[in-house]
Amino acid sequence: MARRIHSQGEETRQSILAAASRLFVENGVGSTSLKDIAREAQISPGTLFYYYSSKSELIFEVTDQHFDRVTRQLLDWARTSDLQADPAAILEVVLKTIVGDQVRGKLHHYLIEAALSSDAAVRERFLQKYREWRAMIEDGIAPFVADDEQRRIAALIFLSTLDGLVMQAILGVEELPLEKIADRFAGGMLN
Repeated sequence: MARRIHSQGEETRQSILAAASRLFVENGVGSTSLKDIAREAQISPGTLFYYYSSKSELIFEVTDQHFDRVTRQLLDWARTSDLQADPAAILEVVLKTIVGDQVRGKLHHYLIEAALSSDAAVRERFLQKYREWRAMIEDGIAPFVADDEQRRIAALIFLSTLDGLVMQAILGVEELPLEKIADRFAGGMLN
């Protein structure tokens, strides 16, 4: 019986996340209320509150889940790719995948706003996620950068570049030359 209850709880949580994702994409984060999400997930607002006590917490979970899925896909691709010896080609695919993901970008932007505001819980979770992303990037570039400090600096620069490129893509600034950016980064930081 406990397994069934746990399974139902996970199904409810996943249903909430799927409903929130759909509504965030369709209506935008600001125009989506917790009541809207509960209605879309076909649960009561109280049940939603049982799983997620704030909209920021729910947005973080949706973004985190989405980013983890994209990251797993990229890591799986990188491990099986024939491009192992070509860091510029790998970086280009990473940039195109992450920068081109408008849904994740918009949610990421909202989380940055929440982290910069008075939501200390979101800020701490976001900082932890940034540390995880940086560590993943450091691991990914380890074959190309032997020095620990240089690898840390390169990962910080790459993460900052990703944030900036995502913001430019969301704003529609211009066509971003991701291939050239990847070449430049690989040539200047990974050699």
